[in-house]
Amino acid sequence: MIRTEDCIPVGKIIKSHNLQGEVVIFTENDLLEEYAEEPVFISLEGAPVPFFIANEGISVRNRNTYIVKFDFVDTLEQAERLIGHEVLLPKNLFPEIEEDGEADVDIETLKEFEVEDERSGRTGRLLDVADYSGNVVFTIAIWDKEILLPFSEDYIKRIDFEEKKLIVFIPQEIIDLY
Repeated sequence: MIRTEDCIPVGKIIKSHNLQGEVVIFTENDLLEEYAEEPVFISLEGAPVPFFIANEGISVRNRNTYIVKFDFVDTLEQAERLIGHEVLLPKNLFPEIEEDGEADVDIETLKEFEVEDERSGRTGRLLDVADYSGNVVFTIAIWDKEILLPFSEDYIKRIDFEEKKLIVFIPQEIIDLY
């Protein structure tokens, strides 16, 4: 049996879509599409419950939302019971930072993670992720500043999905720029 700690949130069910049990899921990534063949988990009463996306049961609604049809959710009433619940995927689908420093996970899922500087122990929050022609840069709020930090093994030391935390190394030179 999978536990909530074994999953990462990838979206939230925000409303029902029609009388046939479809729901609208808000997400800031494309992981639902990417892993549509895998079961997703919905946290119900504190426990992750597996749901399978029906065959051809996912479609893009707009930039941040999908219309999803789950197997065995066939009525408006069943769909409405899911509103407000988080959609989770198992962590084992997302390898940690590999030895070469590259991530295999959609880094957009890291937004709002807590950030801890390993040198000083100071904490902050990851505000944004930007991709400048293949160069990924994090915007981090720390030391009462917003700091831009490149996504590289030199600066991103560890990603802890369980605690939703990034362990980073921020050189004094970068801090002094801001």
